[in-house]
Amino acid sequence: MGTFRDQFTFALSGGRSFWLGVGLNGPGGLNTGRARLEFNPNKVGQCRELRWVYNLCFDACGAKPFPVSLRRWDLAVDLPGERGEFELLKDGRLYEELRRSASDRTQYLGKRNSPGRCKLYNKTLESNLSIPVTRLELTLDGVACGADDVRSLWPKVLRVPRVVQMGAEWFGLNDTDRFILRTLWQQPERLEELGRRKRDKLAPLVAAGGVVEFDDAAFLRCLEELGGWMKRRRECDPPGYGGRWENAE
Repeated sequence: MGTFRDQFTFALSGGRSFWLGVGLNGPGGLNTGRARLEFNPNKVGQCRELRWVYNLCFDACGAKPFPVSLRRWDLAVDLPGERGEFELLKDGRLYEELRRSASDRTQYLGKRNSPGRCKLYNKTLESNLSIPVTRLELTLDGVACGADDVRSLWPKVLRVPRVVQMGAEWFGLNDTDRFILRTLWQQPERLEELGRRKRDKLAPLVAAGGVVEFDDAAFLRCLEELGGWMKRRRECDPPGYGGRWENAE
């Protein structure tokens, strides 16, 4: 994506920040008409400082038909539950893991800073939350990010109920049954392949676990939010300035 000659980090209250790069260094030399803005809309999307900088960049584009393009973004999915209840399963992508303990564990799939990169980690620990939350993040391309594109990149995240949640039913399983159960969590439709007695025994435990499914409706709402960032943001006065935009230096 190239590097930028001038780079700025805007530090806000509460440890929040956003980044701006101006002047793209490319194969043809310096392009002062290119800029990149990187930010987390959940943290700074409503900040006056970001809207002011964004609108300055937007206005500097003049009458270009498509002044703003989305290059890359992260889809974040918060899963209610402790980190130990979820497992990011390996597939054909590069796998990495950082583990300090059972609860302080981060799993990765895919190449860093590339579409298809997945990250599963303890959001409660990272953000000091009061409730158990595990977060899945999926890096997406700014153009090829329709529902079908995302579904092809969606990782298999297994929800594994804690032993205390399954109770005595778990302890009544032998090693073979536990292996079958783990398979059924990934492929619940195969429950019908079992005999009636085995099916009745495992069905409640299968229902307690399973894989995290892709939510089309929730993803559509994310795309609608992204669409708003392709336009000029609601006008506001520059931070710390009480006058009008045209009077600001």
